[in-house]
Amino acid sequence: MPTCRECANFIDDPARIEQAFPGLRILGSAYSSVRGDAGICRVFEQFLNPEPAERCPSFVERDV
Repeated sequence: MPTCRECANFIDDPARIEQAFPGLRILGSAYSSVRGDAGICRVFEQFLNPEPAERCPSFVERDV
């Protein structure tokens, strides 16, 4: 079952997360293990853990 991680609208690249949250480096780093698999949904503008995407109307499979 696909999750947000397989969606083109999900940003999970640490460098891009740090760009989206300019003050994040003060607290640590987006490369940290504390972040886990969390990322940013560009559609819903939320920072979240990947969820099953079966019911998401905005799911677009990510190019590999």
